[in-house]
Amino acid sequence: MRIPRFYLPLELHAGQVLELPPETFRHAIQVLRLNAGEPLILFNGAGGEYLARVETVSKRAATARIDSFSPGNPESLLPLTLAQAIIKPDKMDFALQKAVELGVACIQPLITQRSVIRVGKEKADKKTQHWEGIVQAACEQSGRTRLPMVDAPQTLANWLETPTAGTRLILAPGDYPRINALPADLPTPISLLTGPEGGFTDEEVAQCLHAGMMAIALGPRILRAETASIAALALLQQRYGDL
Repeated sequence: MRIPRFYLPLELHAGQVLELPPETFRHAIQVLRLNAGEPLILFNGAGGEYLARVETVSKRAATARIDSFSPGNPESLLPLTLAQAIIKPDKMDFALQKAVELGVACIQPLITQRSVIRVGKEKADKKTQHWEGIVQAACEQSGRTRLPMVDAPQTLANWLETPTAGTRLILAPGDYPRINALPADLPTPISLLTGPEGGFTDEEVAQCLHAGMMAIALGPRILRAETASIAALALLQQRYGDL
């Protein structure tokens, strides 16, 4: 049976006994029904993970004792950012979850002309917190020990104006190179820009190309927004990363 993993944003060390935070208590004790003596893995996003055991369980609280630290590093050596145009909430959650599983280091939600969901300042903060929760859960599931950064939503125009190193790629329909035709020595880090439902407008594509982005295509079929990001990330990891 796989040992359950939990993210705790705390200082952790071997020999430590700590009370599980309320959310972790609900998941570990009330949902998974872990009992005293059973193992669990804790990580704080700083790298590595800690093998622990449930120490005590009561009706409203539980403690765990950390037995040892494992410095294992499952993180991708490819510094990869997903710049995802904001799509419908369930599709956005799915795309971000899979992006984390595929090893992205950073997620940049973007507001584009055809974005179905419009995000104001107050709503943006709540959205970002929600997406951070999706990222956290995906790290727990996938065995990652460092949490990808989730940046606050911004417009495509503002993002293009932000200086960045490496290579920026935009997924666009048309007669553009496939990922397997890109140079083997493509400068990193790599940022992948994927569009919303309905895709980018011609104006946005032209704006991206003018900003120095490289356009790539995924073949003759039209993919859903969340499918396109997953497929492209997997191909980039296969060509330049660790898949």
